[in-house]
Formats: sequence, C-alpha cells, structure tokens
Amino acid sequence: MYKYAAVVVALLLLVTPYHPVEGQQSSEISRQGDIVNITVGQTWEMLNSEEEPQNVIDDRTFLEYFNERIDTPHQNDKPLLFPLYLLEQPLFLNIFTSIFQGEDIIIYCRSANRSYLGAKLLIDNGFQGIIYNMAGGINAWKSAGLPTVTGFGFGA
Repeated sequence: MYKYAAVVVALLLLVTPYHPVEGQQSSEISRQGDIVNITVGQTWEMLNSEEEPQNVIDDRTFLEYFNERIDTPHQNDKPLLFPLYLLEQPLFLNIFTSIFQGEDIIIYCRSANRSYLGAKLLIDNGFQGIIYNMAGGINAWKSAGLPTVTGFGFGA
C-alpha cells in the first residue's frame, strides 16, 4: 500500500490543483445512499477503536493538508491525502478504487462539501465499501478541540 501512496504523492506534484469554493453543509448525522454522515465525535470514537485500522482520506489540496490536518490516535490510521480534483480524473479514480475497493473509509475536507462530492463520485463509479463523511470537516474537528498536526509532522 505504501508504494501506491508514493506513486499518488509523486503524481500529485505533477497536477495543477483545482477545487471549487466550499459551501456550508449541515452537520446532522444521516445516511445518504451509501454515504454515512458522522459527527467529529463519532469519527474520534471510530479512530480510537482497537478493532481494525481505519482508512482516513483527506480530499483537500496539498497546501491545505500540509497546513493542518486531523491527528489520529494510532500510527496506522493517519490521513492519506487524495484531493477531490484528482478523484475527478479517471486515472486517479481507478488508482483510488484499486487501493481501497471493498474497504470502509472515512473522508473529510474543510467543511464536508468536497468530501461529500468525493464520496458521491466514488459511489457513482461503483466503489464498494462504506464511506463515512465527517460532517463539518476539519472546521468542526478543530471546534470540538480534537488534535491536529501540521507540516510533515506525524502527530502522536
């Protein structure tokens, strides 16, 4: 999985970012198709679970990811950067699907708009697995006082 991640990072450096301006989205918990909206508190509880590692996907830009991202309690569930603008490209969508097909993922962005769009894109293209959309995004995460990490830091 790490060699796939290295390939994705290398390809990220070659692609010019494009992302729409995010709007506000309700932080209510709901199920939308195969997308399950969860609160930041529920996300934190899932990440603290000892059952199995979680796949956490940050679908913001590289700069946003580098400036600040969520910190998780375990080394094996750190957020993987996979921007929405890459998921919109068929090559990267196929790479993502080949890595995570059949697995459950937690996806987040700044306010839950881009992460919902990314989750919807995955579902529309046959992704199998539960997609948890973190309602409120990193904004709600920080408002709840949950840990973040910046730069190349890997957190606790």
